[in-house]
Amino acid sequence: MDMDRALKIAMRTGKVLIGAKEAIKSVRSERAKVIIVSANCPSSIRENLRGVPVKEYEGLNTELGTACGKPFPVSVATIIDPGDSGLA
Repeated sequence: MDMDRALKIAMRTGKVLIGAKEAIKSVRSERAKVIIVSANCPSSIRENLRGVPVKEYEGLNTELGTACGKPFPVSVATIIDPGDSGLA
């Protein structure tokens, strides 16, 4: 299954947090199952995401935002509950 389709399913059937601050909080609280980062996500953010599997989204943050169904750029999406997507 491609990443765009899996993200749409996760957004609909699971729990996904959007944004770097939310990702860092969920890593610290050990709630994050998987973190998806855009190709142009800053390395300073990536450094704070250790300890959780990180998947690279091949597109830019504008494309990740669209894949998540958001009308704005998204650098980081955190999967708390993958739902039926199979991302975790």
